[in-house]
Amino acid sequence: MKKRVPFFHFLSPQFLILTLVAFVANFTYISTSILFALFAQKNGLNVTETGIAISSLTLGALMGGPIWGKFVDRNGKRKLTILISVIGQGVFCLFTPLISGFLPLVLMRFGFGWFWVAQTPIVNEIIIKKRNIEARNRELSWINIIRGLSYSFAMLLSGYFSDFDPSWNFYLAGIVSLVIIYPILLLKKVDGLRSQEKDLIIDNKWILKWKNFLFYLPIFLRSTAVNGLSFFIPLFWKDKGLSSAFIGMVLGISNLIQLMFFPLVGKMCSRKTKNIPIIIQLGYTLTVIPFIVAPFFYRGSSVFIPQSVLSISWVFFYIGTTLLLGEIAPHSQRTEALGWMETAFNLGGTIGPITFSFILAGSSNNYLLSFISFSVLVFSALVIFSSYEKKYFKS
Repeated sequence: MKKRVPFFHFLSPQFLILTLVAFVANFTYISTSILFALFAQKNGLNVTETGIAISSLTLGALMGGPIWGKFVDRNGKRKLTILISVIGQGVFCLFTPLISGFLPLVLMRFGFGWFWVAQTPIVNEIIIKKRNIEARNRELSWINIIRGLSYSFAMLLSGYFSDFDPSWNFYLAGIVSLVIIYPILLLKKVDGLRSQEKDLIIDNKWILKWKNFLFYLPIFLRSTAVNGLSFFIPLFWKDKGLSSAFIGMVLGISNLIQLMFFPLVGKMCSRKTKNIPIIIQLGYTLTVIPFIVAPFFYRGSSVFIPQSVLSISWVFFYIGTTLLLGEIAPHSQRTEALGWMETAFNLGGTIGPITFSFILAGSSNNYLLSFISFSVLVFSALVIFSSYEKKYFKS
């Protein structure tokens, strides 16, 4: 008989600390990043400079992701790395409102991204290493529900603060990050080298395989498109007369709809592993829709539609992709593999806002052209992953 995992198992102190880390990291990122274009505009940056400043954060995360992942896989210091991550992101948040000028702002966002990215692959790796499939999928679902709640809470607060002074978002994020230092010190049994476990070896050429390129490339393309849309749609709505508080409310409430899908998708993945690629394909397909409808849905309640669909698409895409990577990556290199996934996310996050800003500036702020152009990237990602899926199950 299949062993069931009781719900209260997930309320253990260890898991609660990991959810706290996930909540704070996501809150810190969202509250200082999604409406960053409004903060940059208030500080005198033009559209192109805003795109570069936004991308500097993801450039820092892009470079830091695989380095932190390899660092942890080589020395096993997960708790120390999480601690460094939250302290680093907190310090850079507190100092960002105190500086002025385009280049200093770029450097501050780069530093934030470098430290912020370290905790995500570690938290995910601690969960997906579990032998019990039901426990693994349920914990991954619940921790992403916490991240979703964090997103909504951060958007509601940052939207309200941005109507007064966007600097408050950075101060609050910095303080919240530093407050959780003590709980992190209470983490137990998270350190150790996976490579020392029985029958586990390190394959230094794993990431160079063509098969894995087909896995990571769609992630990059989707991230490029979504980051272009997500960081500039607040400016689009602002041009249409929406207030910062209302924009924050739209982003926050739209995100709440995804919370009911995390347990559902996790359950679907636990029943049959072969469902995972189908779930990922559904995630890519849903992602195309917001790019097509966003230029037309900006009045009244219709403004919630593109963001809600994008929010749901993230659940299918992220849960499926994380679990599939846990299946295909060598056990001794899972943190590094997850770090490369963060790199694909952040490479897209670096290129997306810059490219979107250039298209927007070159087309005289034609948002329709910009959104439709970026939808092609998501469709390409779907085609490439479908090709990967066929190769994965044939091999």
